[in-house]
This record gives sequence, C-alpha cells and structure tokens, in this order.
Amino acid sequence: MIRRTATRLRLARASRRALALLAAAALLAGCVAPIQRQTPQLRRTEHVPTVVVMPIDLELSELTAGGLEEPRADWTDAALKNMRAALEARAEHYRVKLVDYRPDRGTPEEQATSLELQRLHRAVGSAVLAHHYQRALELPTKGEKFDWSLGPAVAAIAQAQGADYALFLYVRDSYVSPGRVALIVVAAVLGTIGIPGGAQVGFASMVDLKTGDIVWFNRLARGSGDLRTPEAAAETVDALVSDALK
Repeated sequence: MIRRTATRLRLARASRRALALLAAAALLAGCVAPIQRQTPQLRRTEHVPTVVVMPIDLELSELTAGGLEEPRADWTDAALKNMRAALEARAEHYRVKLVDYRPDRGTPEEQATSLELQRLHRAVGSAVLAHHYQRALELPTKGEKFDWSLGPAVAAIAQAQGADYALFLYVRDSYVSPGRVALIVVAAVLGTIGIPGGAQVGFASMVDLKTGDIVWFNRLARGSGDLRTPEAAAETVDALVSDALK
C-alpha cells in the first residue's frame, strides 16, 4: 500500500512538471494565438446558453527553499471559491447561465463517464499544448487546424446536467515560501544563477455537449497571478477564461 501511494505521488508530481513545461513552451512559442475559437459565440436559441462548470482541476502549492512543491489544501479551497465567484461574474456579463456539476445526477453509468471525461480533458489538453502550440510537434493529420474533441461520450454530461456546454479548467499555481524568497534574494545579491519562483500554469476548454468538440481553448503560463484572494483570482479567471462565455 505504501509503495502504491508513493508511486501515485511521484506520477502526480511528474504530471505537474510535464504540464508546466508544456505550457511554458507553448507560451514561448509565440507564433500561435493563445486562444483557439471554433465558433463566434455560444449557441443562443430562445434561452441563454447553459454551461456546466466541471469540477475545477486545481491545486495550489508552496515552493520550498529546496524547490519542492508542497500542496496546500487551505489555499486550494480558497482558490476554488474565488474562481467560482469570478466565473459567475463573467457569466452575468455575457448573459450565460452557469451551473455547477452535480455528481449525484444521472445514472451510475453517466456519473462514471463524467469522471472519466475529467481525466480525458487533462490528457487532451496536454496534447493540445504539445502538438498545436508547438509547431515542431505538429501532428500531420491536423496541421494548423484546431480540431480536438472529447468524443460523443460527453452526451452523458448533457443528459445528467441539463447543459449545452461544459467548461473544463486545469490550473496549477505555486508560491514561494519565506525560505525560498531568502534564497532568491541571496542568489541575486551574489550574482549566481537565477533561482525560479512560483508559476501559474493551466488551460481551459469549452466543449459542445452535442458533438464533444472543443469549440474554445486557452492556455496560461506565467510567473505572476494569485488565486488566494478574490481580486487577484478574478484577474486570473479573466486571463484564462477570457471570452469563452461570449
């Protein structure tokens, strides 16, 4: 049991590092617009579009003097509340109805499928960062065209949650500890190699629940931003979600 737990932790850390590197590389690429939109706006019939906010894949951590990322549950809980409030404010601006994902809705099969789609989004989002934003890794079958999907299984979310679209968000945010700050200051004074601070990386997808297609995508990779306070979290949500709810 201990070995299995340690393995999961190593895999989780490796996944965070890989996604951070992919997002940073995508940001540095510069030649690809960060926002990819496949439709000018969300479908609007007689009612406003309903968007279900899937459980936000979020983790905040403290970067220790030794460079280790230690997850902080208290920061993460505060960030979840701050992000959800900021999303609601943006939805009101664009006249979009947001609903929270309800895990108790739908059949057991639909509930299980929805959880699998959460994991699938992380994998597909990582693939988008690697193969769409980095021209050197461009897939021959896609070229420059943005053509990504979570597949028809998203119908399980539409039926269980009563929504037109699903908004998926993945965010990892780290902040330096006092010890890390002291180390950075000392390194700067001595003129030694620069020591990196915290970073905010992530991506967001708007998925059409009729087709499974990702109709909007954006990525975030920067050394600034703070999700622990409402005002700063609103700025991050604006940067990440941008015009997804348009």
